[in-house]
Amino acid sequence: MQVSLGLVFTNAWIKVWSTKEIYTGPLKSVCIPGMNCHACPQALMSCPIGILQQQAAIHQIPFMLMGYWMAIGLIFGRAACGWFCPFGWIQEMMYKIKSRKFKIPKWMRHLKWVFLIVFSIALPYFTNVHWFSKICPYGALIGAVPWSVWNPIHPVYQEPVIEPGSFGLWFWIKIAILVFFLVWFVAAKRPFCRVMCPMGLIFSWFNKISLLKLEVSHKCPECESCPSLCPMDLEVTREADSPECIKCLDCTACKHVDFKFSMRYGFNRSAVKTPVLEKAGEQV
Repeated sequence: MQVSLGLVFTNAWIKVWSTKEIYTGPLKSVCIPGMNCHACPQALMSCPIGILQQQAAIHQIPFMLMGYWMAIGLIFGRAACGWFCPFGWIQEMMYKIKSRKFKIPKWMRHLKWVFLIVFSIALPYFTNVHWFSKICPYGALIGAVPWSVWNPIHPVYQEPVIEPGSFGLWFWIKIAILVFFLVWFVAAKRPFCRVMCPMGLIFSWFNKISLLKLEVSHKCPECESCPSLCPMDLEVTREADSPECIKCLDCTACKHVDFKFSMRYGFNRSAVKTPVLEKAGEQV
């Protein structure tokens, strides 16, 4: 799903190899439910965070984008991160490389607010510059790196698409950020999703009220095996449907964890430890 839809389908503009120009048709005004650099050579669709920055830069409220987020969030919650975003797949594949592994401190989860409010909204609003795009490691991987390596001759102007000497300081800062995250991907589970991604933060607001829900049986023995299954390193018995859960459903490999589509919202037995439930039963 992540590779075929999130990477191949949304970047299927193969005509770029002959035209040497990115796609600018009607699909470019459509954003996908995940990260995707609109400057990628083969990009057909746009990145929601790129559109958010553009709307902030021109001082407009992105009503259509907000409705798009709500529609996806209310149905699937943050499942787009687990089922669609190709950058998440890259992180999971690189984590399988044998190396010393490290835990990401929980306080670092809150840094996503900085990248959303400051880099995606405030700075573009006041400077008319897409600041998050300037530092996004996924944009560097599928946009900056391919263009800088390929750098074709423009068929109309008969000059390189990227002028010689135009690789400024911010280009190398972006590459340094990419290298830093690539190393981090090997050592920790999904660090970009957990620390930096503003898209994941927005979808996380709907996790507890979305139709797609995770439920942990009250018979769960709490064997602590779920964190080894979870790509977000969560304690599923306590954090099912939490804002950090990407609803990838990997944890449903355990027979005590299941998912369903439901409109019910309220008390969630999955957040209650088994001994507490047993004690409540004794009191009754």
